[in-house]
Amino acid sequence: MDSLKFLLYTLARVGIMIVLVFFAAVCGRILFPLLASFVPDSMTGLNDFFTDRNCGSFAGWLIMLIFMAVLFFDDGKRHAAYEQWSAVNVSITLIIMLMVYFIPAIFRDSFAKDGQGAVFYEYAYFTDRWLYEGIGLEYTLSAAVGIGLMLAILLAMYVLSFKAYAKKHPVILRQTDHSAQADGDADGEETEQS
Repeated sequence: MDSLKFLLYTLARVGIMIVLVFFAAVCGRILFPLLASFVPDSMTGLNDFFTDRNCGSFAGWLIMLIFMAVLFFDDGKRHAAYEQWSAVNVSITLIIMLMVYFIPAIFRDSFAKDGQGAVFYEYAYFTDRWLYEGIGLEYTLSAAVGIGLMLAILLAMYVLSFKAYAKKHPVILRQTDHSAQADGDADGEETEQS
């Protein structure tokens, strides 16, 4: 993957993540509790489940995870098919996604005193509410754990997709092995010449 494609890939994944953060927050905060209106009043346990903010938060986190997992699974297959496989590039993209998501959480306390940014933080980190209110983690730690766990799953989906595609099309594996050997041979020749 050349540098321009890598930049566009990274920007696209970060943009999709930002949109999904707010979409998942709307689903978990607004749409998930609406399901309680379809449940009979006699089923109080199920009603409480749908109206519990922590359950809505976890549902939003799952929605975000499912969309992103499908996307990265498809990325792994496409990168294998078009021979653009690069675990380094995908790892860098995931690290940038982690930074874009996590860094604003550090500054929450600066805005909390004035009441500014309350709506932004309520929606941007709603999908982590189940971690800091339900489990009791500190706010910034819950943001790091929430996105970190998700990104680890996304990397696993990417690698799994690549391996599954390469197993169906063994030529891909041979080509990556040959390119790795060629890189190793070139490194060996450089050391011999010096």
